[in-house]
Amino acid sequence: MSRAVLHLIDTGGPGGAETIYFQVALGLRPERWRSLTAVPERDWLAATLERLGAEPLLLQSAGSFDVRFLAALVRLVRRERVQLIHAHLFDSGVYASLAGRLTGVPVVCTLHGRVDVDHRDPYLAAKRRILDRRRNRVVFVSDTLRRWYAGAAPLRRAPTLVVHNGIDTREFAPGRSGALRAELGMAEGELLLGAVGNIRPAKDYSTLLRAAALLRDAGAPVRFVVVGAGGNELQRRLEEERAALGLERQVVLAGFREDITAVLRGLDGYVSSSSSEGFSLTTVQAMACGLPVLATRCGGPEEIVDDGLTGLLVPPGSPEALAYGVMRLAADPALRARLGRAAREAAETRFALEKMVAGYEDVYAGALGSAGVEQPGREGAPAGARPRTLAQA
Repeated sequence: MSRAVLHLIDTGGPGGAETIYFQVALGLRPERWRSLTAVPERDWLAATLERLGAEPLLLQSAGSFDVRFLAALVRLVRRERVQLIHAHLFDSGVYASLAGRLTGVPVVCTLHGRVDVDHRDPYLAAKRRILDRRRNRVVFVSDTLRRWYAGAAPLRRAPTLVVHNGIDTREFAPGRSGALRAELGMAEGELLLGAVGNIRPAKDYSTLLRAAALLRDAGAPVRFVVVGAGGNELQRRLEEERAALGLERQVVLAGFREDITAVLRGLDGYVSSSSSEGFSLTTVQAMACGLPVLATRCGGPEEIVDDGLTGLLVPPGSPEALAYGVMRLAADPALRARLGRAAREAAETRFALEKMVAGYEDVYAGALGSAGVEQPGREGAPAGARPRTLAQA
């Protein structure tokens, strides 16, 4: 008999946390788990869930300690006979924990990055105490992130675990497309490197711009495309900085795009200039597409990229180091090919979607077992069975 799992999140995306949310919710084995998806608004996440055949429920919160939201959440848990709540991001985990206390339902909370915690929040200490329950399971997407939380917002009672994010290695697979190069008007012999991620401070695209200026001044035939949602004040400042550096041709801010697989297949390499990453899902997607990756040592990438074997790692916040890494890739086609092959193999063996979903099923079983509920176990799964994915829906 399947057990009802309520999936909860307080953002609508697009983004990495929202992607993992729907991949887990729709990837669980239906003979064991019945997923209920709750979303805060009719946005990208809701549209994605509906496109994949789910029927998301709208649960809107007015901020911290919204009593009406909590009451609606408790009613939903009781009405649907929910047996486990899986929350993504810190504030959702707090609400899930309160609902769990009121209903006796165990809670799993996944924390995706340092930005999950707002240290300016006057209620932070109270929220941390609510989340820090022995019956909860707190999952981090990288061990680096778990260590950071141990210092910045320590959890002393709740068991903590690490489940790395996973991707569909059939959707993200090697292949070449010239469409993006044609769209950008690339010249013969120019190297195209890309970055994928919404425009926000942690992505540190300013360092990427300054590295691009160094490469331009050195005569390197390299161009960059940044794909991600923007339309904010930070994008306006980046555009001003790009204009001041004279980089309008060298760096394209392409905005949000749905065709990320096609974008990656149009690149010669992938670059991440982030100052902080909980994991970096797009780095793994690029690796799965067989791209050589250049990333900063900013948390999650160190658990993904084996420096010199599956990619290159450089210090964060250094345009010089980033530019030097790009020069290494640009000057050595054999290095790019070797890193790309090894990156694909690492993505398949370490970061496949099936492995992530199986990890969460094991976490669920442990949470239900600690609550005195029969654990579902993993027996009976067909050999080679895969969770439902974007490509299959």
